[in-house]
Amino acid sequence: MLARLNRRPLFAALLALFCAGTAQAQASAPLLFPIRHGDLHGLIDAEGRQVLAPEYTEVRIGAPLVMVRKGHRTAYVDPAGRFVIEPQDELSQPFAEGLVPKRGKDAQGKPRWGYVGAQRQWVIAPAFDEAQPFADGLALVGIADAWGQLKYGAIDKRGQLVLAAAHDKLLPPGGGLVRAESRERTHRVFDAQGRDITPAGIDFVGLASDGMVRVWSGRTQGFMTTGGQLVVPPRFQQASDFKEGFARVWIDGKYGYIDKRGTLVIPARYDTAEDFSDGLALVKADGKALYLDAAGRTVLQPEAERAWPFSQGLAVVKVGGKHGYIDKRGRVAIEPQFSFARPFHSGLAYVGQGRTSGYIRADGRFVWQSER
Repeated sequence: MLARLNRRPLFAALLALFCAGTAQAQASAPLLFPIRHGDLHGLIDAEGRQVLAPEYTEVRIGAPLVMVRKGHRTAYVDPAGRFVIEPQDELSQPFAEGLVPKRGKDAQGKPRWGYVGAQRQWVIAPAFDEAQPFADGLALVGIADAWGQLKYGAIDKRGQLVLAAAHDKLLPPGGGLVRAESRERTHRVFDAQGRDITPAGIDFVGLASDGMVRVWSGRTQGFMTTGGQLVVPPRFQQASDFKEGFARVWIDGKYGYIDKRGTLVIPARYDTAEDFSDGLALVKADGKALYLDAAGRTVLQPEAERAWPFSQGLAVVKVGGKHGYIDKRGRVAIEPQFSFARPFHSGLAYVGQGRTSGYIRADGRFVWQSER
């Protein structure tokens, strides 16, 4: 892979969580950005206005509320930073798809887990011995068997079991699919109706991405659809998830790209390669970084020490030891001046300059800067 941006580990991980990462949980979340002062966290909006002062040990954006934590107490605020649920001890996970797990009592008075909405009203009555957040309409729950051992299943937004609580281990749902892992670490994959859609001969299943799922048979990789159709039988030693209709594959020591039929549409002739992003793919051949279009044509060869994938029309480049941004014509859009720079997301990019860091707009102007 091409060299990655220098990271400040904790905050970089937080940025990934807020900006991209858990798309299922963030799909209808408010447009907010994390800020930090020392080890404390806060939020700004897209205009750089401070929504939450950096005074919390943890801040996690949910839908529809933001979770904040100080010490052992948790509270929830709306996108404007107003408290909706004051500091308390009953709720401790982020809202996802309008719901959050809460412990209560079932019809027999036994402590169980269910789900409440933003007004703390019961939406799914307590009926489970363990409950995880929703993602793509499904949530994992645990129910103790006659021996008191937890078995796991999945429920829908009505609280109905769509996958029976009969599994020792389930992996977080995504794309409307749930994966079960056996003691031998092999996988089965189930759809939102609880049907086993694992293709024959498949022993490991990845996450849904771009309507496709990477699968393994032994050490070789291929792809199935989210409906369970094996469209690309495992034959690649290395592959990446589909992004923008293409997946990277490694053939005889070189990288190329396949389409969703498994056709090698961009020949495997590159030393390194990144996923398609913003319509272009960043590759490296003979020591030179190149950007390819969907037809495999070289559309840009940046004059830079290092380059990173495009996002929202701009790409980070390193020139003279400093980071800046170029546009898709290769023109300098923001002069190299930063000690580090992240991709643009929702109109802003996180950068560092000297002893400060902050968010800039596409014109290079700061909307928010940290204190020195």
